[in-house]
Amino acid sequence: MIEIGDPPIQIPADVTEPIYFASLIAGLEPVVADELAEKLPEARLLGVLRGRLFFSYAGPPADTVELLTVENVFGYAAQLTEIPATEDGLDFIEQALVGIDLSGALALHEELHGAKTDPCFRITGQRAGRHAYKSPAIAAAAGSGVVHRYGWRVDLEKYDYDVRVYVTDDSALVGVRLSPEALHRRARVVHGAASLNPTVAHAMCRLSRPAPGQVFVDPMCGAGTILVERAGWGDGPLLIGGDAYVAPLHLAQQNLTASDASAGLINWDGRRLALATGSVDALVCNMPWGRRIGSHVTNVHLYPGFIREVVRVVRPGGVAVLLTQEKRLITRLIDKHPALALQDTLTLSLSGLHPSIYVIQRVE
Repeated sequence: MIEIGDPPIQIPADVTEPIYFASLIAGLEPVVADELAEKLPEARLLGVLRGRLFFSYAGPPADTVELLTVENVFGYAAQLTEIPATEDGLDFIEQALVGIDLSGALALHEELHGAKTDPCFRITGQRAGRHAYKSPAIAAAAGSGVVHRYGWRVDLEKYDYDVRVYVTDDSALVGVRLSPEALHRRARVVHGAASLNPTVAHAMCRLSRPAPGQVFVDPMCGAGTILVERAGWGDGPLLIGGDAYVAPLHLAQQNLTASDASAGLINWDGRRLALATGSVDALVCNMPWGRRIGSHVTNVHLYPGFIREVVRVVRPGGVAVLLTQEKRLITRLIDKHPALALQDTLTLSLSGLHPSIYVIQRVE
């Protein structure tokens, strides 16, 4: 189990490899650490904050932007401490950025994207905690410091470098984003009313323990984000998706086609799945939260029948991974069925809400 600390992260003195940090959906830290260990076994995990993971890696920087459970990857530049919460904090940040050497992070960016002549940049500032200033003021102060040190031009749209300054209470993290855009901008060409963030979808697929030839079902697939992410493993799963409405299935087919993936898509009621008993190895589903889709009253009628179908169609030893905001309802239903054993719960920070991922084992 990974330990989530408080800023600043203490970077070990013996680190000689380039240092990175990844931003991620808060709550997915253990899943991201698992993906890092699997895909970049030579990487060294240096520390974890909520929503941030730090690591060193001597291999090609291009490897780091292939991680699929993170939002962004940055070249690490520095951490600041003892930042005043008063307006003086802005002068502190500006002067600190004058003194920060970005060359290590810029070298990683150059290896990925080539050298820049007469570069332009933007600063993205974000904060958490109580301060007398807001995020745009942080960006302005930090930007002044960068201009003073490097003389770069500011361009908020056609920038070469995106320098990030994340302020948390009295500390700050500074880095240069290595990917041209957020890594969740993938897979989909069309979107549904409540389409799931692909990094969350990928994390849910990872939690379902992917295996070659797996029968994998998303019974409420919407625009097909989970199916597309599962297809990316390339291990020949049998993918099946369903939805109570026909329109989302058309969106799912477009997204699958754009990703060169295929799945059987079925218009069905989630309480009556057209699947044989014990035929499913993994069932992964972003259930209606009763907000943008459906309502709590609707969910009270939908969830019990759906969970009965989960019990029926998932084989003994199989797994269900469910995402929902209806925490009391879903936990009560899981507890009600002796054939279901709750293995893990991850609570996320997602679009201002705090849904949870439930990893459920279908026991013998």
